[in-house]
Amino acid sequence: MNTRAEPATEGTDGGSADSPNASDRRFDGPWLAVLAATVALWTLLYAVDWAFLSPGTPIGATVAFAHGYLLAPLATATLLLDALSLAERRVVDLGLFKWVYALAALPAPPVAAIYYAHREWLKPDDRELLGGPP
Repeated sequence: MNTRAEPATEGTDGGSADSPNASDRRFDGPWLAVLAATVALWTLLYAVDWAFLSPGTPIGATVAFAHGYLLAPLATATLLLDALSLAERRVVDLGLFKWVYALAALPAPPVAAIYYAHREWLKPDDRELLGGPP
């Protein structure tokens, strides 16, 4: 059974569904904000784990699990979703680089800072990249 709706021929702005302003984009979201929050929390937990906790304790194992198995994949997923959103809006397509960044972010989410610099370098004058006012 196919539950996916057929794509609309016109968006709400009167343009075609293939336009960057179409209302049915799949990858829209606050991905950059989620990525920044996830990387910040991962960095904090990793620093606490490295500096203060030992792996043999329950709290050490919990913190290691949180930054290693929850936050790192979340950062990787949001990085990919942000890159896909940019490509879908036809702002910039990172191509193979999005996968390189995703693989590098899986063990070390702060790689997202390099992704962000690359993203801004490719399209530095577009204020809509950050979701701010035009």
